[in-house]
Amino acid sequence: MKNNLCKSDNIRKVQQGFTLVELIVVIIILAILAIVAAPKFIGLSSEARTSILSSISASVKTANSLVYAKSQMPSLQVQPVSGRDDLIDIDLDNDGIFETRLKWGYLDNTDIEKWIELDDAFTIQYQGIANTYIGYDLDKNGQTLNDNCYFHYVQAANATTPPQLSIEASGC
Repeated sequence: MKNNLCKSDNIRKVQQGFTLVELIVVIIILAILAIVAAPKFIGLSSEARTSILSSISASVKTANSLVYAKSQMPSLQVQPVSGRDDLIDIDLDNDGIFETRLKWGYLDNTDIEKWIELDDAFTIQYQGIANTYIGYDLDKNGQTLNDNCYFHYVQAANATTPPQLSIEASGC
């Protein structure tokens, strides 16, 4: 009989569960982890947007190099734009349609979107005749400039000044 009482006391001790103090300590530890980890997860979307803008910049730079090289090939049809020594149109697929315009041998700002693949998440905004902005419209007003999260392309200014590529990521 004495053995049976000892066994039941041991069983009761095993089945008691956590104390209130232990539960509070665990909740505090989880809260501290959440406070430390949350900013890192929040910052991931900003880092991702910045990284994508850098990829767009690299794609445009590569597209410019490719189009320039193709425009120098004698097998492609090149057509100067009348009255403009800075512009030429090229027919890249030899179908008789001059689908790409180059300014001083580089992509015209309105043609860069033809050469890169963009997701629907991006908004393209033109400003003046030389500036193109490709970026995120975070406030959904149809513009990227005021969100400060964009890639900026300024077309070539002359034969010795290539296009200017930059990224504004302070609002990403």
